[in-house]
Amino acid sequence: MFGARKLMLPRGRNLAIRRRTLRQKSKIENDHIDLETSKSLELFIAEVEAFESLGNEKKDHLRELDLLVLDTSIRETTVGSIRGHTLDNKREIFKEIKKCGFKYYVIEAFNTETRVGDVFVKSLNDAGEDLSGAFAFSECWDVVKNKIPQEEPIPVGMRKCLQFGVPNVIIEVDLCFYKVDYGRFDEGKICELLKKRLQWIKKNLSKDSLTFVNLRDFSDAMASYPQRVWKVVNFLSSLPAGDRILGIMIEDLGKYDKDHLGGWTKAIRSEMKRCGWEDGHLLVHVHEQWGLVQGNVLEMLAMGGTGIWAGICSEGAALGHADSCTTILNLIRLGNTKVLNNGINCQYLREAAINVTKIVTTEKPFERQPVYGERATDMVFGFVFDQINNSEIETDSASLSGGRIPDFDLSKFLGVKSELRITTMASPEMILLKLRSEFGDEPQFTIDIAGAMKDQIIKNLTAGRKEEYTSKSGLAMLFDQSGGHVTAKIAEIINATAENKPHIDFLIEEVKKLWKMYDEADGTADDTLTFENFYNGFMAPYFGCYRCEDSQAGLRVIDLDYDGCIEWTEFRYFLIWAGREYPSVKNMKELLDKTFRNGIIPAMLDELSKME
Repeated sequence: MFGARKLMLPRGRNLAIRRRTLRQKSKIENDHIDLETSKSLELFIAEVEAFESLGNEKKDHLRELDLLVLDTSIRETTVGSIRGHTLDNKREIFKEIKKCGFKYYVIEAFNTETRVGDVFVKSLNDAGEDLSGAFAFSECWDVVKNKIPQEEPIPVGMRKCLQFGVPNVIIEVDLCFYKVDYGRFDEGKICELLKKRLQWIKKNLSKDSLTFVNLRDFSDAMASYPQRVWKVVNFLSSLPAGDRILGIMIEDLGKYDKDHLGGWTKAIRSEMKRCGWEDGHLLVHVHEQWGLVQGNVLEMLAMGGTGIWAGICSEGAALGHADSCTTILNLIRLGNTKVLNNGINCQYLREAAINVTKIVTTEKPFERQPVYGERATDMVFGFVFDQINNSEIETDSASLSGGRIPDFDLSKFLGVKSELRITTMASPEMILLKLRSEFGDEPQFTIDIAGAMKDQIIKNLTAGRKEEYTSKSGLAMLFDQSGGHVTAKIAEIINATAENKPHIDFLIEEVKKLWKMYDEADGTADDTLTFENFYNGFMAPYFGCYRCEDSQAGLRVIDLDYDGCIEWTEFRYFLIWAGREYPSVKNMKELLDKTFRNGIIPAMLDELSKME
C-alpha cells in the first residue's frame, strides 16, 4: 500500500508559489533577500514540503476507512482489574454498549469455571435478549499432551457457546507458546485443527455463525516465526468463499514500535488480498505500555487494518489498552465521515467511556485522560481563545487533500461545555467570560476586574499560595481578592453546586454544630448570627478586638448582602472554598485556619485598601 519512495523536493512553479506565500506571510520583500538567503530559503521550504508529505497517503487512507468495531468492554475491562465485575456491572456495561450502537460485541471468554459472565449470559437469554451480535472467546485447543495440542475434547468455550446460545466465536491461536512443540505440531497441523473447529461451529452453532481467528501472540510470532503467521493467514485467506470467516484479529502487548506493527499489518493485509480475500476483516488491538498505544493503532489501521477490537474505555490488563472512544474520535478529527454514518453513536462515546470507567473502577477517569478525562475539553491558552467558536469538522475532500489535519473542536462535536481553565495562561477576556458563564451578568464583571484577577494570580503565587481558580469557589475567591465583592447570589450558586470530599463535608458539619450554639444564643435559630456573635464564635482567634477596623472590615467581607448579619450560607461559601483548596486539613480548627488566614483575611485587606 505504502511502499518505500525517494524523498522528492519540490521544484519550479510550486516552489515559487510556496516561496512567495512565505514571503507574504512574513512581510519580507523580494529586494530584502539576497542570493544566499534566497537559496537557503528555497532549501528550507523544499524540506518542509517533502517531509510534510511523507504521511499524507496514510492520513488519506484513515479518512476513507470504513471502520469495523468489535466492542470488548464487557470482557476487556475485567481482565486483571483490581475490582472484578459484578452481575449488575455487566448489565450496566451492556446498556452502554447498546447506547453506543456497536453491532458486534464480546460477551465472555468462557472456561471450565462458572464465571459471573456465565450467569450474565443466562440472564440475557432468560430476558429474551437478541444475541445475534454477540461473540465469545474460545481456545483452539484446551488440552496439550507431550507438547502436542489435542483435538479432543472440543474446547469448553465452543461448547458453552452452544449451551448459552452465543452464535459467534473468536478462536484463539498461539504460534509460539512454550508448551507446544511446533516442530512436531507445525503450522500445517494448526491449520488442519482450525478447519475442524470451523466445521464444528457451522454444524453445531449455526451455518450463519460469524468467526474470527485471533493470533494471540501475533507480535512475538512475527518477530521470530513469521512463516507460521504466513501459513495461517494464507490458509484462512484461501478458504472457499462459502467457508470463509469474518476476519483475522491481531494484538500487541505494547512491546513493539509502530514501524514493526505497521509493516506486519501491511504484510498480512497484502497476503489476504493476494489470495482474493478482499472483504476479509483485519482487526487490531494494542495494549498500553509506553504511552504510544493510540499512535500504534492508527498506524496499523493506516497500513491495512480494517477495524479494532477494544473496550470503550482504556481500562484493562496491566496499563490498559487503546480504547475505541479515543481511536474513533481521532479518526473523526482527521476528517473521517464514514464512521459517523455506520450506526455508531459517536457523540455518545465520551459519556459511555466515562460511565464504564466508573462502573469498573468506582471512580471517574483520570482527569488528564485524553478525550474523556475531565480536563480533556478545557480551554487553557488565552492566545487561542478567539478560536473557541470557529472550529468545524471539515469534510470537503479538496480542503483535506494532501494529508492536512482539519481544525476540530472536541467540545463542539460532543455537545459539551468547554471548561475555561483559569491559570496564568488565561487572558482577561477568558476570565471575564468565565465569570459571566459561572455566575451570570453582574455589573462588577468588567475587563478591568478580570485584568486585576490575572495580576492577583501572580501575586498569590509569588506569596507562596498555590491555589486553583477554575472551580466556582476558587474563581469567586480570586474575584473577591482582586477588588470585587462576592454577592449573595454568587454565594448561593456556590452553595448549590459545591462538591466536596466526604471528609470536608464532615468538617463543615462540625463547624455548623458550633454555629448552632451561637445561633440559638439570641433565642431564635434562623441560621443567622449578629456580627458580635460571629466574632465571638469564629473570628476572635484571628482579630484582636470586635470593634477594631480590621474586624469590621472582615465582617463586611463575609456579609455578602450587607444586611448587618452573617448568614450560614455566606460563611459556608468560604468554608467550601477552603475545603477545596486545602483538602488535606485534618480537623475543624485547621479548616477554620485556612478559611480565615488564606480566604477572609486577604479579602479583608482588599476591603481596607478600598477605604484608603
